[in-house]
Amino acid sequence: MKRIKFMLAVGAVAVACVLGASAQSESLGDAARAARKEPRPPAKKVYTNDNLPTTASISVVGAPPAEEGEQKSAAKPPEARQPAPAKEAKAEEKKAPQSDQAWQSKFEDQKKTVAALEKELDLLQREYKLQVANYYADAGNALRDSKAWAEQDAKFRSEIADKQKQLDEAKSHLQDTEEQARQAGASSSGVQ
Repeated sequence: MKRIKFMLAVGAVAVACVLGASAQSESLGDAARAARKEPRPPAKKVYTNDNLPTTASISVVGAPPAEEGEQKSAAKPPEARQPAPAKEAKAEEKKAPQSDQAWQSKFEDQKKTVAALEKELDLLQREYKLQVANYYADAGNALRDSKAWAEQDAKFRSEIADKQKQLDEAKSHLQDTEEQARQAGASSSGVQ
């Protein structure tokens, strides 16, 4: 008799669980329907090249652009901020217009310089990695030659930093040359 009562109790609990689960799923469905009916906040407008207006004028917030005379007095031209040798070089470039072939040869020279510096930097970094691997491969190196390794490590790091600086300057010079060519009116085939 105890078994029957136990089975009836277990059955009742099971039926209650099933009914509770079905009631819960209905309430979740109701909640989802209610959430769909509620108004959503408006989506923000995202502008792309496809949906930008091409016929209407675009309104810009802020001060209107200054007149040409005001701009010159308000800010120094970029040439005034450059050192004297760079000013003289730019003045010479402005005097004599260059052909597309001259620009192309300038670009090729700059690109070769950048490529050579990139190669040198890569070799320095590889050599440094090999030296580090070699040093740490032998545990006794740290005990025997810690001072020598510190000097060698500092030397490698400074050489790599110097080479990286040279590379950055060469890339900047290449970009400046491209900009000068565009301003001088060189054709796009000569610039690239």
